[in-house]
Amino acid sequence: MGGQHELTSEDPANPLGGCMSKTQAPHGSVAACADALRPFVCTRTEGARDAAWVHLAGELDIATTPRLALTLHEALMQARLVVLDLRELAFMDASGLRAIVHASVRARQAGRRLILIRGPLNIDCLFSLTGYADQVEIGDLDPAEPPFSPRQRLLVPESLLAQGA
Repeated sequence: MGGQHELTSEDPANPLGGCMSKTQAPHGSVAACADALRPFVCTRTEGARDAAWVHLAGELDIATTPRLALTLHEALMQARLVVLDLRELAFMDASGLRAIVHASVRARQAGRRLILIRGPLNIDCLFSLTGYADQVEIGDLDPAEPPFSPRQRLLVPESLLAQGA
């Protein structure tokens, strides 16, 4: 087994983190600000079977995309299969989308796989609306499974291993 790496990012110059523009909660509501105050989290866990699990939470934007790009690059250098869990991602801009698509293309060119775990509707729609859905491999987990459970971090689900094999 490998270790877990965590990268977080908060903008000290803007303590609200743009809560009025990037969330779906009503403008100025406590829920909107609470969602936006969640820092970007990008964790990587190496598992068995030459695989790694990368979990994202919070907002993936131009400020946090370089951290994701580095994490994916390192994971794809060490593992033949990388699972990118988008289920707790609240927001993603074009820079994050581009980084994920670019990593997916690079993985295929190197004979490796990057599988995305489908995120919330606003994240999932970005792939469809931009036409990138056919350039990435997107899978679903059982909806009863909680996001980022310890079991998922350590083991890659058999259903994902069977897809595209």
